[in-house]
Amino acid sequence: MRPEGPRALALRILLEVERGGRAQFLLDRALDRLSWPERDKAYVTHLVYGVLRHLRFLDHLLEPHLRRPEGLPPPVRWVLRLGAWEWLSGKPDHARVSPWVEETKRVSARLAGLVNAVLRRLHPREAPECVRLSLPDWLCQAWQGFFGQVAFAEGFNEPAPLFVTAYRPVAGLPPGPVPDSYLWEGGKTDFSALGLQPQNPASLFAAQLLEPGPGDKVLDLCGGAGLKAFYLAAKGAEVVSYDRNPKRQAAGMRTAEKLGLRVAYRTQDLTEPLSEKAQKVLLDAPCTGTGTFRGHPELRYRLAPQDPGRMAGLQLKLLETAAQATEEGGVLVYSVCTLTEEEGEGVARAFLARHPEFAPEPIPCPPCPLPVLKAGLGVYVAPEGGLDGFYYLRLRKVNSRA
Repeated sequence: MRPEGPRALALRILLEVERGGRAQFLLDRALDRLSWPERDKAYVTHLVYGVLRHLRFLDHLLEPHLRRPEGLPPPVRWVLRLGAWEWLSGKPDHARVSPWVEETKRVSARLAGLVNAVLRRLHPREAPECVRLSLPDWLCQAWQGFFGQVAFAEGFNEPAPLFVTAYRPVAGLPPGPVPDSYLWEGGKTDFSALGLQPQNPASLFAAQLLEPGPGDKVLDLCGGAGLKAFYLAAKGAEVVSYDRNPKRQAAGMRTAEKLGLRVAYRTQDLTEPLSEKAQKVLLDAPCTGTGTFRGHPELRYRLAPQDPGRMAGLQLKLLETAAQATEEGGVLVYSVCTLTEEEGEGVARAFLARHPEFAPEPIPCPPCPLPVLKAGLGVYVAPEGGLDGFYYLRLRKVNSRA
């Protein structure tokens, strides 16, 4: 058997994604084990993410040339999509068609002729906006109705830069869009040893909205491994990070130790009340993740129309816990890495209707450094320039409930 090359590996990973795997995890696991040149590893990443980000449009390009694409063996269908992505990326036929024909011979030899014919006949084809952006119709239409446009989704289909948060002074790195965020242009390294942590600036901004300072007690709810907690601790805050997943917290503890940061971790189901309070509380709630389609492109094909409403119910329960844990006069920041109305303004309206003791505080955008998609009751940030899409709501507990 001939050695597996970049194209064969990309095909194998996409088949695992189709079976429910996560592209980022599968790529990291596969590439970390290989001693390939960085160029080859980068090409596998280009193939996998490119196909997943443009999947619906690629199927649209292939459609005129296939009678029953759903009847093809899965490996052959992915070969066609991969070949179409290389065509869309500008690769010439002589460097594109033959390699995919050879891959087809390996997985389904009888269909090699079909693959050869289809990949040579590809041509430009107009597509509706939702298809061109490779978005599910239900979500695309919801965004068009809520935001008045969907062009911002172009950002989800662009290559993802790597941003890092710095916990101590750093020189020589291009600055990111928010303070303490930088663009990392090198390869993988031990970021913790450098006082750095990979983190999207839109995620970091949620922690910055608390304006943490030395001696502040901060509760970080649904904190996972504690990425936001690291930043809060680096600013001198006394941070307690809560999550229900002890494995993620254990990983966070190890990272915090390497970074030289003090974060207290407590494991708890956060639909239940906490035994402590603080003046500053951050709830970065679980969500549908529609703002993370760039880094998790397969997610857009797995969500259902009812998912935002289902998640909003959980988010309201978590906000109840966060509200009870916020001291009078304190600040509560609610954030989600999603751009749905239900999980953003919908949750905010429902929460405030139940809690007159909380008042929304404006998030000054401008001059906030992030591109605003929509501002009103909270702020939605657009997925531009490598940012994830986010929603932020900052609340002040103005008085105790009677």
